[in-house]
Amino acid sequence: MDHTDQAQLQSDNRFANLLFLFAAMLVVLSLIALALWGLPAIAMVGLAATVAVFFMLIAYAAGW
Repeated sequence: MDHTDQAQLQSDNRFANLLFLFAAMLVVLSLIALALWGLPAIAMVGLAATVAVFFMLIAYAAGW
């Protein structure tokens, strides 16, 4: 494994950690919203998750 492969692997790992952190933050925000607003928060969480997945797919398609 040369230096370029190792740098790419490190970059991929950093990006994967960022995605996991983002997903964990969404879960925490969902639980807070559910505690504050009750069941209507589930609809808001569903819409926010749809938008988040949409933007992640756009980012993937753009090559980020």
